[in-house]
Amino acid sequence: MITKKIRLIIFWVIISAGVFFLLCSIIVDILLKSKGECKMAILTNEKNRIRSQKSTLFYEFYIQNRKYKGNSLEEDLTRVGDSICVVYIKIFPGINRPIKYFKQDEIKCNCGK
Repeated sequence: MITKKIRLIIFWVIISAGVFFLLCSIIVDILLKSKGECKMAILTNEKNRIRSQKSTLFYEFYIQNRKYKGNSLEEDLTRVGDSICVVYIKIFPGINRPIKYFKQDEIKCNCGK
């Protein structure tokens, strides 16, 4: 039987993990908005689907011949092969988001211009 002390420890571990992931997401968004670089990416036929949500396409882009990818948030599965603009952190391109993740004027990109 789980003791009261172990339950309390489990509770605080779960709460701490949730706060940690929330803070990480906020920090990543701030870094992308302030220090992010923009680049064109190609939508691939790789899909992401979580339970009953609609499928979304992944994108990929290259920095120094190394491939990076992310979830495009694009639900139109016919757009495979189309280009989208993504923003990434120059020193760690694995941290990236599609430009449509942000509000319209939060990030100024010159992708495709």
